[in-house]
Amino acid sequence: MLKTLDRYIIKKFLVTFLFTLGLFALIAIFIDISEKIDDFLKKKPPFTVIVFEYYIYFVPYFFGMFSPIFVFLSAMFFNSKLAQNSEIIAILNSGINYRRFLRPYFIATAILAGIFLYLNTIVIPYCDKQRYLFEETWIKEKKTTQSNNISFMVEPGTILHLESFNYLDSSGYNVSIERYQGNRITQRIFANRLLWNPNKKTWQLEYYQRRIFNEKNESIEKGHLLDTVMNIRPDEFIIKTKFISSMTNPELNEYIKRERAKGSDSLNKYYVELYKRVATPISFFVFTLLAVGISSRKSRGGTGLHLGIGIFLTFSFLLVTQIFNTLGITQVLPPAAAVWIPNFLFMSVAVYIAKVSPK
Repeated sequence: MLKTLDRYIIKKFLVTFLFTLGLFALIAIFIDISEKIDDFLKKKPPFTVIVFEYYIYFVPYFFGMFSPIFVFLSAMFFNSKLAQNSEIIAILNSGINYRRFLRPYFIATAILAGIFLYLNTIVIPYCDKQRYLFEETWIKEKKTTQSNNISFMVEPGTILHLESFNYLDSSGYNVSIERYQGNRITQRIFANRLLWNPNKKTWQLEYYQRRIFNEKNESIEKGHLLDTVMNIRPDEFIIKTKFISSMTNPELNEYIKRERAKGSDSLNKYYVELYKRVATPISFFVFTLLAVGISSRKSRGGTGLHLGIGIFLTFSFLLVTQIFNTLGITQVLPPAAAVWIPNFLFMSVAVYIAKVSPK
């Protein structure tokens, strides 16, 4: 059962966290406005559109990106205040051991981790979609294309190669389509251009040459226009800036499933994103333990000294996380290992600090 001390710490920790969120959200909004003010003045979106179609979605994105730091700062400020007022010494002298003292912090952290786990997997990706839509409409175009050596296994036994694809008119150039039965190639089509027909929901090949391979002979067919059906749509050629972050977990899992069915071998970045959404809320426990462990001892330097040490460790964690995520994306490490190793490394540091802190 929760004691008076537990309720006091949980309440103060959560209130401090909300205050920290609100303060930094205002700072982030002002910085973002200063960066986009020229675009706003140029394209003149209505004020209501800016507020309700952009910044209402920008704030959750900002929270998700820096949530571990907010957890750390909240625990650091509140616990450091307890230490400077000698309240921690009084609590420990009353017979409560340090592990028991940490319990309400972890209860509050578990609440925050549960909330942000839901936000990371469902809410924030949806907010990213709306934010990108606003930016593409009012700021600048974020779409790019895969322009070099595009390859898709559009279905088992059918491989599509393109030199480039233009998303503006949904057309590809220097096209090659190969169809296989087992290990034997049965058909190969070359075409100058691949064009999407939105009415028929089919693809058209312009100036094509089709070679059909039978067991005993080969036939060649040439023509100006050929309709063909392939299990791929134009938007699958398009890559948006940070496109992965705008997919909810069910959408991301489905996307990975489709890409694996096509034979894609570059899925690590998707798995890294998928695992990060769980690992980030779990890192809240690492940051809480670090913050409480560092700030539990009363110091002549006050909160400033605690904050300096904490910020160094926090940014070290973020740097190590970025390095390992890059190793996971580039297939140097398995994605799961790349995402979770920083948590385990810094948890060992946090446990050590928490052990020596009461002494």
